[in-house]
Amino acid sequence: MSTTSLIIGGTKGIGSVIADSLRKRGDRVFTLSREERKNKNHIKCDITSESNKILSFVDEVDYLIFSQRYRGTDWDETFDVTIKGIHNVVTHVEPVFSSNASVVILSSNASSFVLEEQPVVYHASRSALLGLMKSYAVQYGKKNIRFNCISPASLIKPENEQFYAANSNIKKMIQDITPLGRMGDSKDVANLVEFLCSEKSSFITGNDFFVDGGLSIVGQETIARNLLDLKHKK
Repeated sequence: MSTTSLIIGGTKGIGSVIADSLRKRGDRVFTLSREERKNKNHIKCDITSESNKILSFVDEVDYLIFSQRYRGTDWDETFDVTIKGIHNVVTHVEPVFSSNASVVILSSNASSFVLEEQPVVYHASRSALLGLMKSYAVQYGKKNIRFNCISPASLIKPENEQFYAANSNIKKMIQDITPLGRMGDSKDVANLVEFLCSEKSSFITGNDFFVDGGLSIVGQETIARNLLDLKHKK
């Protein structure tokens, strides 16, 4: 029997790239969103109130990936979708988790750094995801169910490709400050999801993985000096 992967928010953005990646490796992939889709393996569901519907579609879950996002600034709705929604799904799916199941939660580097272009509630909810993940990693570790987060920096995604194509100066700036010299894209996240959703990562749980080409380990002053050409003289 093939591996079953369930992707919350798997119809758009990074979630859709992850879904394609897991399908290509042979998984039976189910996607979930609040929108209707013709795909027979799609579940139309509001995870804030209808997570019980999932068990009508799947009888076993090997890998569960959370890629949903509420795009707004309302605190209650943000936490309902981002935090409580995950709790609802995990609670309802728990009885059908297979042995050695793995759960991956997509977060953001805003869980550790302040991004001025994002609102306060975004930072608060992303930080809360880490606490949620770590608590689950301990709680469900006894059942051999793993939990990890992925925290990307700015990436090229299906929904922003045109933006970076039209604003190549921004793309170049990000490339210039990133040790690996390029912007990441959705496939970089999907590759890590594939690893975390496999037996190869069977002893990895409770971690937050940065996908940023090494940007998070560069000092802020160093970045500023390099951009402004104010480097220390050697």
